[in-house]
Amino acid sequence: MEEKKSNNKKITTIISVIAAIIVIVLGVLSANEYKQKEIIGKEMESINQSGEVNEEIKSKGKYAEVEKALKDYIIEYQGVAKDMVNQYQNEKFTTILSADNYKNDGPNFEESKKLINDVKAKGEETKTKLGEMVTEEYKEKRATDCNLSGKYKDLFKESIKLESELKDVNSTIDNVNNYLDKIDEIFNFLKENQGKWQIRNDKVEFSDMSQLTKYNSLIMSVNTAASKLK
Repeated sequence: MEEKKSNNKKITTIISVIAAIIVIVLGVLSANEYKQKEIIGKEMESINQSGEVNEEIKSKGKYAEVEKALKDYIIEYQGVAKDMVNQYQNEKFTTILSADNYKNDGPNFEESKKLINDVKAKGEETKTKLGEMVTEEYKEKRATDCNLSGKYKDLFKESIKLESELKDVNSTIDNVNNYLDKIDEIFNFLKENQGKWQIRNDKVEFSDMSQLTKYNSLIMSVNTAASKLK
């Protein structure tokens, strides 16, 4: 009987030790998960502050896959936005309302109007693409393509919060499109009144004062729209 009690005590002790080990291991896993999430959080915060993506993967295990998926996603998002910015930085815009452009492209302004339409179309395309990229459907698909599931997929999706940035981008695109519309109105006016204006001493001159007044009003509208781009 004493031997049986002794054996039972040993078994109880062994079970207690195993339970303690399991608790300790689970505690380590929990602490490690917290650490990995913290690493990813710091990487995302760094990107938010600098706008730069450090492609070095700093987390470990499955969390490294989450981090890489997030950084690849942000790089793609930024790439779409940068393509739009490159369109806006076309040097032709710096001289589009110059006397030289009036002489070279007037009176129909086909090249200038095509440039305006192409850039506006690119802006709308960007709005559509970026709008798609912040949807739950897109994030779900992106996570699935990266073989993320369960809590890792949830972490990926929860880490993407670009709605505010998208709102700013859309506002910028709308302001640029408004600016381009105002420029296009000048070209339409000059086209409709061809033969009633000319370029002299690098300035546009009109044969009728009312037309000059209208032209100056259109220029003011362009300047007002341009001020919203700053």
